Amino acid sequence: MSQLMIFLFVINILVAMQCYRNARIKGYPSKIFTLLGLIPYFNLVVWVYLLFLPNLSSASKFEPS
Repeated sequence: MSQLMIFLFVINILVAMQCYRNARIKGYPSKIFTLLGLIPYFNLVVWVYLLFLPNLSSASKFEPS
Protein backbone atom coordinates (compact mmCIF):
# COMPACT_ATOMS: atom_id res chain seq x y z
CA MET A 1 0.00 0.00 0.00
CA SER A 2 2.84 2.39 0.76
CA GLN A 3 4.32 1.80 -2.71
CA LEU A 4 1.04 2.90 -4.27
CA MET A 5 0.96 6.05 -2.16
CA ILE A 6 4.57 6.86 -3.09
CA PHE A 7 3.78 6.26 -6.76
CA LEU A 8 0.74 8.56 -6.64
CA PHE A 9 2.76 11.22 -4.83
CA VAL A 10 5.50 11.09 -7.46
CA ILE A 11 2.94 11.34 -10.28
CA ASN A 12 1.32 14.30 -8.52
CA ILE A 13 4.68 16.09 -8.26
CA LEU A 14 5.47 15.37 -11.92
CA VAL A 15 2.14 16.84 -13.04
CA ALA A 16 2.76 19.92 -10.88
CA MET A 17 6.17 20.32 -12.51
CA GLN A 18 4.56 20.13 -15.94
CA CYS A 19 2.04 22.78 -14.89
CA TYR A 20 4.90 25.01 -13.75
CA ARG A 21 6.82 24.47 -16.99
CA ASN A 22 3.81 25.07 -19.25
CA ALA A 23 2.78 28.19 -17.32
CA ARG A 24 6.27 29.68 -17.63
CA ILE A 25 6.53 28.87 -21.33
CA LYS A 26 3.12 30.34 -22.13
CA GLY A 27 3.53 33.45 -19.97
CA TYR A 28 0.98 32.73 -17.22
CA PRO A 29 1.61 33.12 -13.46
CA SER A 30 3.62 30.02 -12.66
CA LYS A 31 3.12 30.11 -8.87
CA ILE A 32 -0.65 30.01 -9.15
CA PHE A 33 -0.68 27.19 -11.67
CA THR A 34 1.91 25.24 -9.66
CA LEU A 35 -0.17 25.55 -6.49
CA LEU A 36 -3.26 24.44 -8.39
CA GLY A 37 -1.22 21.61 -9.86
CA LEU A 38 -0.30 20.36 -6.40
CA ILE A 39 -3.96 19.73 -5.49
CA PRO A 40 -4.69 16.03 -6.03
CA TYR A 41 -7.43 15.13 -8.53
CA PHE A 42 -7.49 18.76 -9.68
CA ASN A 43 -3.99 18.80 -11.12
CA LEU A 44 -4.90 16.95 -14.32
CA VAL A 45 -7.65 19.48 -15.01
CA VAL A 46 -5.18 22.34 -14.56
CA TRP A 47 -2.62 20.62 -16.78
CA VAL A 48 -5.11 20.04 -19.61
CA TYR A 49 -6.36 23.60 -19.19
CA LEU A 50 -2.81 24.90 -19.63
CA LEU A 51 -2.32 22.78 -22.73
CA PHE A 52 -5.24 24.52 -24.46
CA LEU A 53 -4.61 28.09 -23.26
CA PRO A 54 -3.06 30.40 -25.86
CA ASN A 55 0.53 31.46 -25.58
CA LEU A 56 0.59 34.99 -24.08
CA SER A 57 4.21 35.65 -24.94
CA SER A 58 3.60 35.23 -28.68
CA ALA A 59 0.11 36.80 -28.66
CA SER A 60 1.55 40.32 -28.48
CA LYS A 61 3.47 39.73 -31.70
CA PHE A 62 0.29 39.34 -33.72
CA GLU A 63 -1.63 42.30 -32.30
CA PRO A 64 -1.48 45.51 -34.34
CA SER A 65 0.36 48.35 -32.64
